[in-house]
Amino acid sequence: MGAGKTFFARALLSALGVRQPPEGSPSFAIAHEYDSRRGEVVHMDLYRIKAEAELEEAGILAYFWERELIAITEWLSNWPELLARIQATGVCWKVELQFDPADESRRDVRIFRLTPS
Repeated sequence: MGAGKTFFARALLSALGVRQPPEGSPSFAIAHEYDSRRGEVVHMDLYRIKAEAELEEAGILAYFWERELIAITEWLSNWPELLARIQATGVCWKVELQFDPADESRRDVRIFRLTPS
C-alpha cells in the first residue's frame, strides 16, 4: 500500500497515449478500460479479490484469455497460479516498487520481463 502502483499505472497509461483521463485506482470498480494508440488497455486492481471464483465473476480472466490488450494489474502477486498461466502465454513484465513507510519514499523501482516457465 502506498508504494506508487496507481501513480505508475497512470504514467504508463499516459505513455500509451490513453485518450481519456485515467480514473485512478480501480480498487472499487476492479477494472477500468481505456483506448490507446497501442490498442485496448485495462487497469485492474485485484487487492479486494479473495477467492478464485471472484476472478471469474468479475470478468478478470476474460481480459487475459478472450481479448488482445495490454493489462496493467495491481496485486497480481496475490494470485501466483494466474501469474504463471499469464506468463506462459506471452509477454509479461513485472514492476516492483519498494516503499519505505518510515519516510514515505520509494526505495527502488525494478522492471523486468518474465519468461515463460
